[in-house]
Amino acid sequence: MSSYYPVNLDLKGKKCIVVGGGKVAERKVRSLLACGALVLVVSLQLTKRLKSLVNQGRITHWRGHYHPRTLSKDAFLVIAATDKSDINLKVSRDAISLNKLVNAVDSPQSCNFFVPAVLRQGPLTISISTSGRSPALARKIKQELKDLYGREYAKFLTIMGNLRPEIKAKYTSAAQRKLVWQRLVDSDILDLIKKNKIGLIKRRIKKCLL
Repeated sequence: MSSYYPVNLDLKGKKCIVVGGGKVAERKVRSLLACGALVLVVSLQLTKRLKSLVNQGRITHWRGHYHPRTLSKDAFLVIAATDKSDINLKVSRDAISLNKLVNAVDSPQSCNFFVPAVLRQGPLTISISTSGRSPALARKIKQELKDLYGREYAKFLTIMGNLRPEIKAKYTSAAQRKLVWQRLVDSDILDLIKKNKIGLIKRRIKKCLL
């Protein structure tokens, strides 16, 4: 069994192609847009939501059947999301021949990458992958993690990001900075955020920065 290398891709401003215009394709398009991708959808028909995105100028639409020429040279990533397995397989083979990243939604063996189930809380991103063997299990684990890592983590990471310049200026030693970051993480700030104890949060941060 192959081992897969987990990685987070920066898709901002990169051209991504989704072949298919149904509900599955719509979900893929929305996740790509959330990452700042430039999305081209190849399909004869589109869902109402996808049509709306076209009308808003948020995605581009190639109206027609799939053809290899739709996989333009500047495409960074391709997703085959039609309801026809033979077309998805052809898209995958064509994309791989052009050295593209490609995911076929119904055929893990035809992909050179998998899309994990993703839990996002602001800057926090947790990905769950079963290497294509059981997306249902990945979704179940995602739901379980959602109960463990709530919105307080997004607020906590925002605080950490805002503190970074101050900590960098105050502590010249990498060892000192590491110690301060660990004190912040090990503190009860997350719990205080959940309880909305703003005053206590500020005092706790000040204590950690001593």
